[in-house]
Amino acid sequence: MTNNSPSPSFVAIGHLSFDVNIVDNGPPSHHTPGGAAAYAALTARKHGFSTGILTAVDQDYPVREVLAGIDVRVTESEHTSTFANYYDSGERSQVLLASGNKIPQVSLPESWTQPDILFAGPLLHELPTDCVSWFNSGLSCLIPSGWLRRWGPDGVITHGNSLPSSLAGGRKWNVVVTSESEVQDLPERQLFDLGEIICITRGALGARIWQSGTWLEAPAISASPVDVTGAGDIWATAFVIALNERNHLEDAARYAAGAAAVAIESEGMTGCPSREEITARLDRN
Repeated sequence: MTNNSPSPSFVAIGHLSFDVNIVDNGPPSHHTPGGAAAYAALTARKHGFSTGILTAVDQDYPVREVLAGIDVRVTESEHTSTFANYYDSGERSQVLLASGNKIPQVSLPESWTQPDILFAGPLLHELPTDCVSWFNSGLSCLIPSGWLRRWGPDGVITHGNSLPSSLAGGRKWNVVVTSESEVQDLPERQLFDLGEIICITRGALGARIWQSGTWLEAPAISASPVDVTGAGDIWATAFVIALNERNHLEDAARYAAGAAAVAIESEGMTGCPSREEITARLDRN
């Protein structure tokens, strides 16, 4: 599951997963390959980055077909993390159907520790909260969804009102991206302590971005949604790529909004956009 790139410039870590989508009480979709790490790595590859994924997944995930051209390092797992996503008038609720194994630091190749961009997308507490310390990256980006998720025997997922206490006093992430629904019960101070730039996505309402005590309101790009799964992951990836290219916060946010617009107008990971697709989408507005 590897290619010839010994040291990717973009490294994504976290579970690969399957999504089963049920929209407005319609029939369930097939098991659609997903995972924040997959959406991020595909988007980065389409932007010209050499990309790698560190993950834990079962053999049923179609790595070679879905992630061609990406160096995927796998910790074997009894299951592939699988979610049922229920969409009702745009609002999502989730049920956990299966969970993958933890991802240990020992599985990280030594040559992967200094990427230009590190993207962490834990889905189910599979990464330790100090995993940013595994790397000396140019920019680090975290989607902390998996550290906020809680579930019981029925698999119904809720979101906690606190981040793991072991995050306290650790190294900050450069960028943290989360959705408004995930952090509605979370004290803002916990987010501010987690990252230098905090982005809270709000779907069609755009995003709010915090840096150095100041909030920026970043509008969305109008779109006709087909599949919103993975849109936040793609928004985050495009945002941090733009920051890596020394764009101002406002310009990076607009670029990310264009990426999300392309993403939600496509099915699954076919919506991971290239630079040309994002630019063309922005030119239409």
